[in-house]
Amino acid sequence: MWFLDARVIRFPWLILLLFLGLAGLTLRYTMDHLKVNTNTADMISLEVPFQKNRLTLEKAFPQDIGSGLLLIEGLTPEATSAAVDQITQRLTSDPAHFKDVVIPDGGPFFAREGLLYLSVEDLEDLSSQLAQAQPFIGRLAKDMSLESLLSLIKEALEASNQEDLPLDLNPLLNTLNEALKAHLEGRPYDLSWRQLMTPKATGLGVTKRLVLFKPVLHYEEVMPAESAIKALDAVIAETLQGTLKEVTVRKTGEVVLEHEEMETISNGVSKASIASLILVCLTLWLAYRSFKLVIATFISLTLGLVFSLGFATVAIGQLNLISIGFAVLFIGMGDAYSSHFCLRYRELILEGTPPSKALRLTMSSTAPALLLSAFTAAIGLFAFIPTRYSGVAELGIIAGASMFIALFTTFTVLPALMKILPINPPKKALKGKDRSRLSNWPITHAITVRRITFVLGLLALGLMLGVEVDFNPINLRDPDTESVKTFKTLLASKDTSPMSLAALAPNEQEAERLKAQFEALSTVDQVRTLKDLIPEDQEEKIDLIQNLALIMGSGLEDFPPPSGQHASINGLKALNLALEHRLAKVPDDPILQALNETLKGFLSAVKGWPADDEASRLQGLEHSLLGGLPKVIQDLGESLKAEPITETSLPPDLLARWRSPEGLYRLQIMPKEDLNHLNHLRAFIVEAQTVDPNVTDLPVTYLESMNEVITAFKEAFTIAFLATTIILLLVLRSLRDTLLVLLPLLLASLFTAAATVLFGVPFNFANIIALPLLFGLGVDSGIHMTHRLHAIQHEGGNLLDTSEAKGVFYGALTTIFSFSSLALTSHQGTASMGLLLSIGLLLTLICALVVLPAFSGIKPRRTP
Repeated sequence: MWFLDARVIRFPWLILLLFLGLAGLTLRYTMDHLKVNTNTADMISLEVPFQKNRLTLEKAFPQDIGSGLLLIEGLTPEATSAAVDQITQRLTSDPAHFKDVVIPDGGPFFAREGLLYLSVEDLEDLSSQLAQAQPFIGRLAKDMSLESLLSLIKEALEASNQEDLPLDLNPLLNTLNEALKAHLEGRPYDLSWRQLMTPKATGLGVTKRLVLFKPVLHYEEVMPAESAIKALDAVIAETLQGTLKEVTVRKTGEVVLEHEEMETISNGVSKASIASLILVCLTLWLAYRSFKLVIATFISLTLGLVFSLGFATVAIGQLNLISIGFAVLFIGMGDAYSSHFCLRYRELILEGTPPSKALRLTMSSTAPALLLSAFTAAIGLFAFIPTRYSGVAELGIIAGASMFIALFTTFTVLPALMKILPINPPKKALKGKDRSRLSNWPITHAITVRRITFVLGLLALGLMLGVEVDFNPINLRDPDTESVKTFKTLLASKDTSPMSLAALAPNEQEAERLKAQFEALSTVDQVRTLKDLIPEDQEEKIDLIQNLALIMGSGLEDFPPPSGQHASINGLKALNLALEHRLAKVPDDPILQALNETLKGFLSAVKGWPADDEASRLQGLEHSLLGGLPKVIQDLGESLKAEPITETSLPPDLLARWRSPEGLYRLQIMPKEDLNHLNHLRAFIVEAQTVDPNVTDLPVTYLESMNEVITAFKEAFTIAFLATTIILLLVLRSLRDTLLVLLPLLLASLFTAAATVLFGVPFNFANIIALPLLFGLGVDSGIHMTHRLHAIQHEGGNLLDTSEAKGVFYGALTTIFSFSSLALTSHQGTASMGLLLSIGLLLTLICALVVLPAFSGIKPRRTP
């Protein structure tokens, strides 16, 4: 850097203004042209086999790409259906935010043909229950009023025995009790006639429904789904009011998971950044003991970061979810360069060297080591370019180039600022005390350090056998977010698990052959194909449905709404008397006792109501009891029109989900075990691949992506290690020095891997990015310490008191503080990255300052 010395020192203001101007132009260009690609599917090369399989599936069946899912659950089927219908209608009418909305079990087809998908036994039970209720329904069809309903219940109670009743009376008495209580308490309540007629009407498809939605995504924004999610939240809030207040709507799906993940990361990192900034500033001040040097370091790093962003804009044009973290690498390495530069400058100033001369000496003495450090760090990052991990390959290009940008600003902007803001030399040159016994203890106790290192190394090798890799991205996210909790809820059920696998077959015969093989696997619960949409035993079911239609009569479609006539309290009084008489015969019946107590309270409350209020309240009670019945009867009437289902009669949109326009047949393979457990997920995928190696979908993407990541890091580490070793051999011209430089890297890598086992932090998509930074800082620290050890061997001195040792210490410490606060964030991936980096950097620091000198074999020359 000799050619910069004179110009920087002679024209510091010119240098600073020039760089500030360039930074302004760069920042403006970056803001106008740099994009952010948050599409995780682009992280791995599209030429990888599993990516090709995924793209083949998405091309044939594109319906679910970029979609989200709503889990809607109500206390009754009617409430759930009403919420589903309202939300679907509102989302469909908002094309600015939603491309498509699908109810998997909804629409005219399932409304008409739904009974055919029941088993023969279930259909027979339903027919029997509805046949028993027919007289009850028939009476209400003639008089849909509160008086009529109460009269029917009264007659049923007065019957000689329960066998004479047209239907099981207890559920109706319970719901009447709940309705009276709700009106006394002033809360909404709607009786569920569907549950009364079909007591098993609960669970998925009844009180629990799914809605798929495809939001409009803006990938040029950091939060592509933000506007759509806000619109969806508004729709949900508007829907869940009044009688639908008790309905719950939960969001999940890949697009919602990614959105909430970005929110969690943004919020967590913002708080962590403030804590990190305070800790880093404090550390730098302790290192420099000069606010001027702290300010100069921050300005230099900021300008370097701006120029690095400009390079990313020109070279790549975008940041992905991984390369967006290059700023972390830049600050970590750039701060290390600045620390070495400033500490060497401060060391010379404290020795009494004039500021200008101290700057020149600092630039000339630190340049070789820092230049070599930048080259080796860049090699560690550039090594990812040839891998198929596109996300990290782009990170390698940007962060690798930014190492040279950081080096350049360290030797231009930083000295210019130090010239403008010089620190004053002491009045009297400092004569350091002999602290060799303390400062050189890694050398004087070298044998002990070596023995301890050897033992710890053996233990670490043993722990390496327990290293785990968690390839499930769900485990990286905040477990308390709505999308993750909902996803895990769905995952725990065989019927709703979103982690199913998909296979493609060229024809129906091949699809059925694969289905039989998949269903024979121990990890597979069931396999769904197009053929499953054609119900079995249709002829027998059609006969049952037609017989039921004859029993129910022809008036189902014209079933009247509640009469709305002036309701009288007399019906409730008559029912009260009937209850009293019934209780005289069966005094221990808890259902009758509960209803009688509630009815007495209701009649007592009525006495205090004004006449107009009494009429409106009784009409409200009538509506809560009878308001939902017409819709249930109309739906029943529609379902009794079922006709035989064939492949040609299936709706086109439903057919397209199972057979592509090109004739490919889709198989959906459902897991038998709860895939919240990683071992179950891995076993499910691996076993399915024995039947069809090209099986695909979300679980395969998770597993194979992690395999590609591991492969990429192995390849990159090998390339980086070999290239770095060759460069070190060429520059240092010493095998011994080269091994010394690599020692902190190798030992820190070993100990860090062992630490993941001790702390229960498996490697994952997020924390594995720590390895490039550990590589760079490990080599960097080794170069500086080896360089200083040679000086001590010939000139004497106190190793741990030198600017190199302090630079290694404070450079690592500021980087540790930069990441340690991330370990406290709620996002599990970010927290694991912060924890692993903190542990790895601390171990790298110990290996550089303690282990390396102990293995150097150098004995310092005692200073006279």
